[in-house]
Parts: sequence; structure tokens; C-alpha cells
Amino acid sequence: MQDSTSTQALARQLAEVGREVRELLRSTAVHGTQVDTDRRVVRTEGGDDVYGVDARAEEVLIAALNRRCAKRWPGTLVIEGFDEPVPIGELPPGATSVWTYLADPVDGTRGYLAGLHSAWVLLGAGRSAEVLEDLEVGAAVEIPTARAGVAMVACADNSGYLSVQEDLLTAERSSVQRDLHPKADADLQRSFVTVVRLLPGGHGAIGAWADEFLQGLEVYDDMYPCSGGQLMAVATGSASAVVDPRPLLHPEGFHTHPYDLAAFVVARAAGVIVEALPPGPLRYPIDTSTPVAWAAYANEEIAGQLRVRLPKLAL
Repeated sequence: MQDSTSTQALARQLAEVGREVRELLRSTAVHGTQVDTDRRVVRTEGGDDVYGVDARAEEVLIAALNRRCAKRWPGTLVIEGFDEPVPIGELPPGATSVWTYLADPVDGTRGYLAGLHSAWVLLGAGRSAEVLEDLEVGAAVEIPTARAGVAMVACADNSGYLSVQEDLLTAERSSVQRDLHPKADADLQRSFVTVVRLLPGGHGAIGAWADEFLQGLEVYDDMYPCSGGQLMAVATGSASAVVDPRPLLHPEGFHTHPYDLAAFVVARAAGVIVEALPPGPLRYPIDTSTPVAWAAYANEEIAGQLRVRLPKLAL
């Protein structure tokens, strides 16, 4: 039986871990002291290229996770940029379960470094979790560009707990409570329904798929190269849906990996439908290499409208 008090506390601690990462990166970006290596790839490991900014973020994340969570919720961390899991604390004698943590220290690195879009710190955790559906808690912390003055911090568990704040990034460093409100109506017209396609070589195949899938609708794309950011756009009501068929239609290109959906519990707690593509549970293993085809819909009515179009396509 899930201890909701424990999972709520863990969710809040994960949000604080994300805040620590954001503050490190924000302090250097705002004051013009961005480290020279931030824009350079320093290694390729754990499912992606690791930029200097990612390397700095992961160091803070691992240290903060050990400091805040290791004693009460020991386990192992699966993290972008590492081929092997990282221990978080020590499992006490006689323990029958261990927490599995999943993290992307900077989701959306490329857009963030270019000053185009926010990046996100994404974290999730579950007891003895083996697949994404096993995650019990999540946290998503926005890393805004240097010109922005507000950043979202959201955390949740799968028992109904959801906390959302807007951090005002001023000298006073205050926060205000807010709600997450996905789009409530079923009208897709003139809304954002993004079919993800980011790299040359995939635009033709995925674009043709999207044209058939969305035929007859006036909907728009937002090619924001950040799976966590796309998911939070649905959770905040900015988008009606996001559909990512890249592993199925452009298998040689970049894909979403499990860590890119580490915070999906937050979106679900807000009412977003998050599932695999073709439709089904997120039964992707918690690792750094598995390609993930997925979709998120603002509500059941929108999910129903778009799912019925999927069988027409050769997924």
C-alpha cells in the first residue's frame, strides 16, 4: 500500500533538487558568467550528447538527491548522461524495496543554450520501479532563459497530490501558488497539436504521417525540442496534444528516452492523458537507451478524437 505522506514528502524534495539545479545554471546565465564549456559536448553517454551545462547540472542533481533523499528513500538513480545507475544512499538491512529514481538534469539543452526556450529539470521515482508506469512521484522545474523572470516548479504523486508554484526570479526570490489547468473543452480547431519531428531525414516521413493524421483540422505545431516542455505545455493548457511517433517513423533519428518523461506523473495529476503510442500504458523500461513513442492529450474527449485517427496509419 502506498504511503501518501511519504510520497508527497518525496515529491517536494525532488522539486527542491530541481530548484538547486536551476539556481546553479540561472546564476551563471543571468550574470554573464556562463562557463566556456557549457556549449561544448563533453562526452556522449547515457542516451545522449552531454554538454558542459548538462555536466554541471548532473553534478548538482546527484549531490542534492543524496543530501535530501538518500536517508529516507535510498535507491538507485537512472540519469541521462550515465550508462550505469548511480547509487543514492545505502539500502538498510532487511529492506524489501528500493527506490528507483529517474532524471534528466537539463531537458531541452539545445534550445536553452540558444536562448530560445526554457529547459526543464525532470525527476521521477518509484519503489522497485522497472517501467515508466511504476513511477509514483514526479517533479518538473523550469529553467527559464536569462531574460525571463518567472519559473514554474511542479511536483506530484499518483495518489492525487499536486503542488504548483511560480518562482519569481527577482532579488526577493518569492513564490506564488498556482494551478495546472489543461484545456477543458474538446474543440481542437485553432489549437496546438504537435507531431514531433526535429531532424532532417525525418520531416518527410513524419510530416506525411501528420498530414494524414490531422487532415481536416486547423491545428498548429510547436517544434520545441524538449519532451518535458511539450508535456508541460499540455498540462498548462497551452497545447491540446503532443504526439511523438519518431521511433516508429524515423528510427535512425533522435528519440525521446524514458528520462525525458521522468516527470509525467505531474501531468497526469493535472488531468493530462499520457500514454504510449500506439495507445497503451507506458511500459518502457527505466533505462537510458530505449526509444519511447508517446502521446499526451489534454483530456479524454481530445484523446478520443485523436486516437480514432491513429488506426488509419501504419504504426
